[in-house]
Amino acid sequence: MVTAMRRYRLLAIDLDGTLLTPFPEKQVTPRARQALEAASAAGMAITITTGQMLAVLRHVCAGLPLSGPQILENGALIVDFASGSVLRERLLPPEYILPVLEATRSLGLYRAYHTPEGVYVDRHTPRARNWYRPPLPPVIEVDDVASLYPRPCIKIAAVGQPETLPEKRQRLQLWFGRLLHVTQSTRDLLEVLHPEASKGQALQQVARLLAVAPSEIVAIGDHYNDVEMLRFAGLSIAMGNAPPEVQAVADYVTSDNAHDGVAKALERFVLPALGWSPSAEEGGAREGRE
Repeated sequence: MVTAMRRYRLLAIDLDGTLLTPFPEKQVTPRARQALEAASAAGMAITITTGQMLAVLRHVCAGLPLSGPQILENGALIVDFASGSVLRERLLPPEYILPVLEATRSLGLYRAYHTPEGVYVDRHTPRARNWYRPPLPPVIEVDDVASLYPRPCIKIAAVGQPETLPEKRQRLQLWFGRLLHVTQSTRDLLEVLHPEASKGQALQQVARLLAVAPSEIVAIGDHYNDVEMLRFAGLSIAMGNAPPEVQAVADYVTSDNAHDGVAKALERFVLPALGWSPSAEEGGAREGRE
């Protein structure tokens, strides 16, 4: 049982599938917003760890008590929220861009080429036009994203059918796993990044910047790209909508993102530091490893 609530100084929290409600709303609930504000008032730093870009983070998290380093593009970038200055950058090595694009095409996947200026996708990529909604910059469709090379590439994402994606992820890991970081961030989205670009490695860097020990970190996430971050944190919480393999590495499992899982977890493990009692509605969380 975790009892030393006051030792937590940093909250690392995933965005899609975790802090945000499901598509199409994708919003921070009033209850989650209140819990984050209370955590910040208690002295906790809050770092969003997301595969999204800074413009998306600033849009969907407007008004939240965010300052300091935020983890973007699944760990490829660490950016100061206020100034937008890049604190750490790990771009995909240029020599691997075309091989990865060819490999993902050979697997029948639609591809996205993330650049510092914006995101480009193969034409007819499923749901691409719904990724970012106004006033955010649109995803740009092109006939072949390989035509963008040699533009700097933050990461390559690949969209496919959820039923076949795990097997295709394994094949990409077999081909590139010793050279690059291959992960899965949603049911239908794979990502290939610099070998030092992961949420776990980026969180280690943020902890060093803030002089926070791993034991002082609470991490909350919902998918395979969150596993390294969950393992690094002193207290790890998986969402109820996370795959079983992700739930298995967490200390606790809370409710899903459609039922205020983040707020319930914070009310139980963080807000008691303010003298608050855990929510009587928290029944979605279960105890895990001692």
